[in-house]
Amino acid sequence: MIEEQVVITAISNDGAWVEGIQQSACGSCSAKAGCGQHAMRQLGRKVTLWLPLQETNDFSVGQQVVVGLPEGAILRSTLVLYGLPLIALVLGAIIGHYGAGEIGSIISSVLAMVLGFQLARHWSHKNQQHWQPHFIRHCFPIRNTQNGDNIIQSLK
Repeated sequence: MIEEQVVITAISNDGAWVEGIQQSACGSCSAKAGCGQHAMRQLGRKVTLWLPLQETNDFSVGQQVVVGLPEGAILRSTLVLYGLPLIALVLGAIIGHYGAGEIGSIISSVLAMVLGFQLARHWSHKNQQHWQPHFIRHCFPIRNTQNGDNIIQSLK
């Protein structure tokens, strides 16, 4: 499970809008070349995501929560949403070329690609629950312990 700490920016009856929190070490991280957070920060845009929730009474705007995405969900959804139409396009072009030459190749590839997009749409709706981030837990703020208390004791 890939976990990310986010902050709630808006709440409705069936879910909440959340934004990723930039970690303090983000600028010096060695993995920033492949990091989505770093790439979006470079563009100057914040990533906002819809998070479906069963019960929104336990949440408030500004609260930090941890969300998780199942391992491999990004790869599987990318293969379905991009790979399926592309494979359909190529197969349609090959089949159309053998059936009716160049014009048949063009027509059948476009039709096969549209069919591929429809199949990808159906498959993505079917697997939407598996490909979406889910709420994992609340983040509790760390209290300032100036009197020397242990942080774990101060959360009790």
